[in-house]
Amino acid sequence: MPEAHRDTLFSGDPAQVERGVDQWVEGLQQRADRLERLRSQVDRIQVTETSQNGAVTVTVDATGKPLDIRFDDRAAVVRPSELGPLVMGCIRAAQSRIAQQVREATAAAVGDDLPETRQMVVDSYREKFGDAPPPRQRPPRDPDDGDFGNESYVRPGW
Repeated sequence: MPEAHRDTLFSGDPAQVERGVDQWVEGLQQRADRLERLRSQVDRIQVTETSQNGAVTVTVDATGKPLDIRFDDRAAVVRPSELGPLVMGCIRAAQSRIAQQVREATAAAVGDDLPETRQMVVDSYREKFGDAPPPRQRPPRDPDDGDFGNESYVRPGW
């Protein structure tokens, strides 16, 4: 309850004071319920990121801790010295998307209520993990099919 209402809350008719206190407590309980929903939603956040070559996929939770690391068959052709950086890159990329997921969960759980709390929660994740970089752009495909020529292997008229 805002401070301006505090003076009127505890003055006047005792029945009015009791109603005011009840409303104040109800408002606090509603906010506590929304914050509990937020905590629950944030606890369920998982972000998955796959390396650009598709060899490594990592899933992290809202704390940034890896929950799952998977290697695709393409990992077999990656040099062992490159696997670690691929895994770490996926972890960092997934972590960088956590703040956005928390922002969305906060908006859904709290709405327009408690704007300072919403901003504080999101900022704490942004400070810890940063913001997601813009989506990666895949390089354009080379029209050359690998046969050292740009022509079809099918003869015209066949």
